[in-house]
Amino acid sequence: MIKIKCSMDKLLILCLSFWVCACLAQPYPNKPIRLIVQYPPGGAIDVLARNVAQKAASTLGQAIVIENKPGASGLIAFEACAKSPADGYHLCLATGEGLSFNPFMFAKLPYDPSVDFVAVIDLVRISGVIVASALAPYDTMAGLLEQAKRKPGSINWASFGTGSNPHIYLNWISNKAKVDMVHVPYKGSAQTVPALISGESDVTFVALGFVLPLIKSGKLKALAVTTPKRLPQLPNTPTLAELGLDTGTQNWVGIVAPAQTPMAIVNRLNAVFAKEIKDAALIDGFLAVQAFDPVGASQEDSANFIKADRQTAQRVVQLTGIKLDSNN
Repeated sequence: MIKIKCSMDKLLILCLSFWVCACLAQPYPNKPIRLIVQYPPGGAIDVLARNVAQKAASTLGQAIVIENKPGASGLIAFEACAKSPADGYHLCLATGEGLSFNPFMFAKLPYDPSVDFVAVIDLVRISGVIVASALAPYDTMAGLLEQAKRKPGSINWASFGTGSNPHIYLNWISNKAKVDMVHVPYKGSAQTVPALISGESDVTFVALGFVLPLIKSGKLKALAVTTPKRLPQLPNTPTLAELGLDTGTQNWVGIVAPAQTPMAIVNRLNAVFAKEIKDAALIDGFLAVQAFDPVGASQEDSANFIKADRQTAQRVVQLTGIKLDSNN
């Protein structure tokens, strides 16, 4: 009887071992993947995430579920991502706001951008533009700065809130040009753009794709673009670099995963997303319309880019002096 019991015990252990090995040997992915997005549904970046996720899911053979966690300048989303299992089934849409600027604008963060994440891919650059109300008495950046110097406090600069990209550009340009403009925070571009059209506010920074039709129709004036080179959509609009006002940064979107995610999985995801972001149908049907420039960099290049962007953001924040309180 003892011999039979020992044999049964060994058989049970052997079966369990085979079961564990079989589970570990299952190919990745074998269940849906979660992609955390720091913005609410419906915006251009959320739609970008959904488009890329849908295409990548088709290649991977598993759904990629978008989980929107907006608010607090990305703190909610990035904290959730940092605390997620590092198993390849938890990803986070990455932005310069959350990974480059937040570390220097907040005294304390619920995550560490430099150690809590591994870069998966640098997806796109976002073309931005400084626009003015059609009712403004100036048509150029030089004209805006001239009025700001002549009448300090007379220009209302709209933003998406303290610490947002429009606010950063306001402070950067004000410091560089030594002018005084009034910061008027709104909840988002859905509020800032109508405020400009009505003349309630005068100027803002916004993604080009969101306002290009309004520029073409004459409801808004393009004063400068925030890209390294002039844009084909606005060939007569100078860059901030041409005007001596360049921050050295450009809005971007990528994907990161929790630190310690196996590099074999990270590289697999990089290859899939790099392929999908350069899909001709996606470029023609969405990216070009939104003035998003596809990148699709390697994992190593993506990691190096994020590190360099964080260093540039530190310099910008030091000059602008913007500080935020994570308790607000």
